[in-house]
Formats: sequence, C-alpha cells, structure tokens
Amino acid sequence: MKLWKRMAALVLAALLLAGSAAGCGQQQEMTFSAALVGVPASYDPAMAVSCSEQIAAVHLYENLMRLQIGESGTEVVGALAQSYERTDNLDGTETYTFHLRSDARWSDGRTVRAGDFVYGWQHLVDPNTDSPNAALLDMVTGYDKARQGDLDALAVRAVNDTTLEVDLSCHCPYFIRSICTVGPTMPRRADLAGSKEPVTNGPYAWGDNTDGVLTLHVSEHYYDTRRLGPDTLKFYFCDTAEQAETLLDDGTVDFAGNLDDESLKAEDGWTMEPYPETTLLVVNQMAQQLNNKDYRQVLSLVIDRTALTETPGVGLCAPAEGLIPYGITASDGQAFRELEGPRIDNTDYEQNCAAAKALLQNRTMDGIADVVILYENTGANAQLAGQIQTAWQEQLGMKARVQGASPEEMAAKLRKGEFNVALISCAADRNDASAFLNMWRSGSRDNVALFGSSAYDMLMRVAAASSSAEARDAYLADAERLLLEQGNAIPLYTTVRAYRLRTGLTGLLSDGLGVFRFGGIRQAAN
Repeated sequence: MKLWKRMAALVLAALLLAGSAAGCGQQQEMTFSAALVGVPASYDPAMAVSCSEQIAAVHLYENLMRLQIGESGTEVVGALAQSYERTDNLDGTETYTFHLRSDARWSDGRTVRAGDFVYGWQHLVDPNTDSPNAALLDMVTGYDKARQGDLDALAVRAVNDTTLEVDLSCHCPYFIRSICTVGPTMPRRADLAGSKEPVTNGPYAWGDNTDGVLTLHVSEHYYDTRRLGPDTLKFYFCDTAEQAETLLDDGTVDFAGNLDDESLKAEDGWTMEPYPETTLLVVNQMAQQLNNKDYRQVLSLVIDRTALTETPGVGLCAPAEGLIPYGITASDGQAFRELEGPRIDNTDYEQNCAAAKALLQNRTMDGIADVVILYENTGANAQLAGQIQTAWQEQLGMKARVQGASPEEMAAKLRKGEFNVALISCAADRNDASAFLNMWRSGSRDNVALFGSSAYDMLMRVAAASSSAEARDAYLADAERLLLEQGNAIPLYTTVRAYRLRTGLTGLLSDGLGVFRFGGIRQAAN
C-alpha cells in the first residue's frame, strides 16, 4: 500500500474512533415533570404534611436510609448512613448506631455531620417549632421531656462527626424503614437557622420556584449521581385533580399522582393505590345513651359501607374492612389487613341488618334520645351523616340528629369531648399499624372518644415491649379486634388514590403513604 493511502486510512480510523468515543461519552439530559395536587405551604421538612410537601422534601434532602426498588420489591438501603448496628439492651429498649458517609455534602459543599441530625431531630420535637410531625420520634428515649422543652433529653447523640447514636424506649421494628427514610426526620443545619437560603443535602438542589412550578437540578455535591435518572425535576403544583389530569393528557408532565377523582376508575392506565387514611365514626365513651356495647355494635352493622363509597364527592375510596387500611404493612411486608385479625364483612348488607336485629333481641333503640352525629361541614360529610342517620332510622327505629360544624368548632368539640357520635378521618404518619391504634390508649391526646380499656392498654404495652416482630403484629391485631368489638370505633371507608406514569418510563417508587420518589425514573428498555 502506498504511503499516502496508509496515512489516509490512519486519519480516517482516528476520526471514527474519536467520533465513537464522543458518542459514548454523550448522555442525553433527562427532564422529568410531575403534576401533584396541593401547593406546598412550607419547604421545611419538619413541617411537611401534604404529599406534595413530603415529595419535595425527599428529593431535596436525604436521610440516614432510603427506599429503592429491589428484586423482591421495595427495600431499605443505606443513604447518609453507610452502615448501622442495632443493640438490644435486654430491658425492652434498644440503641442504634449509625456510621455516616464521609463523602456526603450539603449543596454549599459543607460535609453532612452527625450533629446535623441531632439538631434536625431536636428542631422536629421542639414545642416552639410546633411541627405536626413531632410524634414520629415518640419512640426515642426522652421524647416526652423534649416535647415539654427539654431538648437535650432527646436521646440522640453525635459521638463524632460521622457517628450518630439513638436510644429507643421500646422495640420499634419499623424505625429504620418508616422513621429513618421520611422527610420530617431529615438533617438540619444549626448554622443556617433563620436563613432563607435553600441549602439542602439531597440528590437534587433548588433551582427555581415560580408560577406554581418547582424546578430542581441534580446537586453537584451529591455522592451518588450515577444512580439518578432525571437531571432535572419539575413539580407542577395543582389546586385540583382535574388540573393535574389535564397536564398529563396534554403532555406537559410525565406523571400525575395522588388524584382522588372518582371518574378515574373508569379510565384505562390509572393505578389505584391504598392511601393510609380511614374515615370512621367515633362513639364517645361518656355518651350515656350508647353505653351498651350491643347498641354500638348494631349501629355499625346497619351501615351500608358500599353505598357510602358511592356518595358523590367522597372521592376514591373502598369499604372499610377494619380500622387499619390496606397499604399499611406487617413485619413480613404483607398487608397488615391480610393478617389473621378482625374483618368487617361488607358482602351482604341484608344479612348484617338481620344480625343487628338479632343482637337487639327484645330491646329497641327507639327510646334512645338526643343522639347527635357531629360532622365537619366540608366536602361530602353532610351527605354521609344523612345516609347514616337514615340507615339507623330505617333499620333500628333510632331517631338520631345530625349537626354540622366549622373545622374550628369541630376541633374544639372533639378536644373537649362535647359530642355523642362524630364523623372523622384519621391518617397514618408512619407505615405501621400503631399509627392507627396508639390514639385509643388511655391518656392519649388523640383519644377523642375518651376510650378507656385496661385490656386494650395492656395489649398495646405488650406489643411495644415485644422483641418478636411477628408477636408484635399479633398483639396489634388483637388490639384492633378488641377496639372494634367495643364499638367505639366504627370504620366506614378507606381512602384510595390514583396515579399514572407516562408510557415508556420505568423506575417509579412509592412508599405506600402517598410519597413518590422520581430519582430512579428511566426510559424503559425496548
């Protein structure tokens, strides 16, 4: 081969090799957009209540642990904690020791330190913060004293910059999964107290927040950018489910979630997911008219729960099978609702009515006077209360009255115990059955029914002290059974939410509590 031909071939090969290398190095940037219902009132993780607020928090901040999709479903892996040890102190308490990553950084470049968690958790429980999420740390030793203002009593310690110790006052099998992964327990910088500068430590950093759209970009200081799919996240905060659905339909966003529009059940492509909220009637234990357990049982039996779920305006929901909804998991990962526990049978309403009348035997309820169903005068509550009133009248001959109240009046009456029967909703702040059961303990601030049962309190104490997760599940199931048998809690329906991801994308992660994580979103393989 002549010299000039050899030179031309070498130049061509070099050009092809350079082009190939450049092509391999190029990665198309990905922007992922989501429509979420509810405009955040705060971006302080300690104050994050709505799903929109918590979704923003888990992308802007990172906790000790995080959730990821594994081969057998959602699993918990180390995040800022590279590793941890659990010590059973053999007295019903336990201690967790977390070893933090040395390469974790805040978005301004400063290292994340164990003391940031100490300060963040103290901020969460500080009564001056007035966080609605403070109870998330109620298993930490010293919590009650900290809630009274003695923040140093909270047993969370920075041994050094990379070692964090936490003492728990009881065995808490959900601590790692449901406390150390969520938004409200994220770290916080003491040196930035009072600052409005958006310094965060998560996979995404603050970009822009205008016209109801929050834009986040991958943080240049994040230690594990390789695992992230989207380079940019855009959150469109909507006032209604219809607005979010429109943004998805016209291609503005790739995802719409936490929608409660009943019409979505009839549309293809929407996934229905249990949401940790139960709507129920609470019967005040001090209500003399209903101090008989059989009376309270028949009140529950003659309610047509399926008909209630079809009431216009209640949103997506399912007839309650118990107080604890689907989506709340047991220790083995299965739905707590699937355990061998109490189950409300909604399959045959006529049979339930017959059972109610048999339970009354020769007694009647027409002599029970002045029973009032109290409800908050919002949404479909008036219609729901009216349906229950009609069922009690038609099936039992009981003449109850209904009374609407403003949200402020409702809260005051519940706090003072000034009601006979109240229509309320309760939601979980953690993925554990205790989130629905703790409120019924004697002395609990949330025990609006003034329910008092030594047997119930004993079951809850034994569950908290149990070193066996399976035994704990069984005790909690027994506690729910006792509560429902007493009839002071009458579950009506549980909430369902709908979401949809654009075809061609994969990697969406949901925690079962309405909080989605988008960092793992990628184009699906062809």
